[in-house]
Amino acid sequence: MNAAHLIVITDLDGTLLDDQSYRYDAGLPAVRELRARKIPLILCSSKTRSEMELLWRELDLKDPFICENGGAVCFPTGYLPFPVAGAKSRGGLETIALGTDVAVLRRALKESLGGLDVRVRSFGDMSADEVSRLTGLPREMAALALQREYDEPFIVESGRAERLFTALRDRGLTVTFGGRLFHVTGGHDKGHAVRRVQTLYRRIDPACASVGLGNSANDLPLLREVDRPILIRNGDGSYDEEVLHALPRVEKTLERGPAGWSTAISKILAEKDAP
Repeated sequence: MNAAHLIVITDLDGTLLDDQSYRYDAGLPAVRELRARKIPLILCSSKTRSEMELLWRELDLKDPFICENGGAVCFPTGYLPFPVAGAKSRGGLETIALGTDVAVLRRALKESLGGLDVRVRSFGDMSADEVSRLTGLPREMAALALQREYDEPFIVESGRAERLFTALRDRGLTVTFGGRLFHVTGGHDKGHAVRRVQTLYRRIDPACASVGLGNSANDLPLLREVDRPILIRNGDGSYDEEVLHALPRVEKTLERGPAGWSTAISKILAEKDAP
């Protein structure tokens, strides 16, 4: 990976962030090294814009980020040397909306349950305290996680979920699993947003190369789109079977979670420096 221009696109939970504590300590030196080299680090997650913007600012990043499983791409005003069609300014960030309104998704989820012996509970039904208990997030972060715009997470409480998933897909919606929760989105995914981001960067440098890092099936669309996909080992020592099946040649880390993420970034940078 010694291309003149390189971009790194990464999932968060279980990848840059520890899947239990949500801390990024182990990955912070690599984040700083990317920042020092001016290599764009593009966060790509199921998290809401509110959650991601907070982390984005904590990490002192200036590059685009992708929220709600590809529901939108956000970047600072003036970041790109050309106007982006369809981008709308909000709070100092330009936003390219790619997803379906969450109210439409919630209605489709409820309607798809009709006649099925399946019980689910989605974020639209939950309080911040319930989301906190379910995810392990602090309550204030759980409140930000409830600020959905393009993606509705849910759990299956009982019944045969496959029939529900089929009903949702028959409506043209997408169902994915992110490690803790199922997500329903309006036909978009991380891959659509990653393609859009790469197109923007390749307007600047057509030879721009991309690295993608993820740990779950929810990241498969992301990993399919990049030049170099890397699968991060899970905290329990496993690798996601769906990703392995779909991408048998995917590069895998030996270390787990953020430690594996950091080692992968260090390897990429070393290769970039090689003559």
